[in-house]
Amino acid sequence: MNRTGERGRRLAEDVATVGVAEAFSFSSMEELLDGAHVLVNATSVGMHPLVDRTLVTGDMLHPGLVVFDIVYNPLKTRLILEAEAAGARIVTGEMMLVYQGAEAFRIWTGVLPPVDVMKRAVLDALGV
Repeated sequence: MNRTGERGRRLAEDVATVGVAEAFSFSSMEELLDGAHVLVNATSVGMHPLVDRTLVTGDMLHPGLVVFDIVYNPLKTRLILEAEAAGARIVTGEMMLVYQGAEAFRIWTGVLPPVDVMKRAVLDALGV
């Protein structure tokens, strides 16, 4: 999922360089999720303070589906909670935040970042 169709298409093109990805319209999501293996929420929907929002509900998900929500606050978004209840495997967004920051640090400084320190700082900030 992405905020706009164009961004979604670009994301699918990037992912397709290393695997299989397809951009689609929101109206066809429920049908496509039936055969999906992975769902990535790359939007801010569900981020604090709008924690009650989700674009995908539990009835659209299935056991075996991997649901990755890049939202990190709250750690368990409504999407993640509904995915768990549906029997899907979940990946929460805090490590995406850590590794994006680590890569930015490396790019800007040329120094390998202290990823373990960064992880602990993020988890502490989230109260985990």
